[in-house]
Order: sequence, then C-alpha cells, then structure tokens
Amino acid sequence: MQYFHTMKFVSIAIATLFSLSLQAQYEDLQQRIKSFQDEMADQYKVVTVNVGGQDLGAIEDAGADFHVEFKFKGIEKQEDNIDRMVRYQAFVNVYHFDDEDDFNWAVKDWLKDFMNGQTIRPGRDARFLDRADPAIIVFDGTTISVITFPCLQFETYAFREWRKRMLTYFGSDQAIILEIAGCEGPAMWTKNRPNPKDRTWR
Repeated sequence: MQYFHTMKFVSIAIATLFSLSLQAQYEDLQQRIKSFQDEMADQYKVVTVNVGGQDLGAIEDAGADFHVEFKFKGIEKQEDNIDRMVRYQAFVNVYHFDDEDDFNWAVKDWLKDFMNGQTIRPGRDARFLDRADPAIIVFDGTTISVITFPCLQFETYAFREWRKRMLTYFGSDQAIILEIAGCEGPAMWTKNRPNPKDRTWR
C-alpha cells in the first residue's frame, strides 16, 4: 500500500512538473512574440482578425499545441512593385508542439503538402514553387515560425532585415531556416540545412 501511494505521488509530481514546463514554454513564446510586435510598433500595427495571407498547406491542420497568428499592417503607405501606394503587410504564424515526435510528423507532412500543394524536400533547394509568396520559416526545437509577404511587396534588403528579426526572436544557433526568397521561389535552406539522407522529415 505504501508503495502504491509513493508511486502515485511520484506520478502526480512528474505530471505537475511537465505541465509547469509547458506553461513556461508557452509564456516564453508569447513574450518573444510580444517583443517582436513591440519592435515593429513604430512602422506597423498588429492585426489579429481576418488575417488572410498565403495558403501555408498541411501545417495549418497539423494540430499544434500552441498557435498564434497575426498580421503586421503598415501605418504609412509605400509604393509597391507596380507603383501603387499601399500599406505593406507581413503575415506571421507560430506553431509549437509539446512532443518532438508530433513536431517531426507535422514537418514531414507539411513538406509533402507545402504552400498551394507543392512539395519541398528536406535539405534540397528548389528553383520554383507555384504561387508561393516570399517567406522565411524558422524550425527551432519543436517550434515553427513563419512569416510571409505579398509578392508585389517583395524587396531584397527588407527581406534580409525580416530574416534577422525572425532569427532574433524565434531562432537559436541550432535553428533551421527555409526561405522562399522571391515570388514563386527560389526555395533555399539557408541555415543548418537538413541532411537529405536523414529520413526524419522524409
């Protein structure tokens, strides 16, 4: 009987510690998202309803344990690539999985059903992705952070600056980055390229 009570206490303690750990992870992510939004506040307002943006593919239905979606919308109008005055936009999605296996399965399924049904191979670049908007995707731990931009608002220098910010707020030295570095590509693994022979995401 004493053994039973001891094991029950241990199980409850482990479950409590696990729950506290998850809560800390969520709070950390929320804080990083808030810091990101605060940095951009002088140029963009944050929109959380009717966000819209690129069809990301299977990751949208992967059942992430934590998901935040919002849009940066420019405060001032700027000229886009066809000389229209518009408010620039950037669409952000952050997905977190509590379990590493769930994360790997989600990534594996997503790369097979990527933006607009395209396929991405782990560690392999692609010249063209039909109807894919420019994007920066950060895989770090069991978190996936995605930012996409309307094609007609793509500009190389601004894209590089957004990449720095995404890495600052959502990446570490171990983070993997996949970029859609222009309208409909190219798609390039630009940091910690996965080994194409590793079957984890294949």
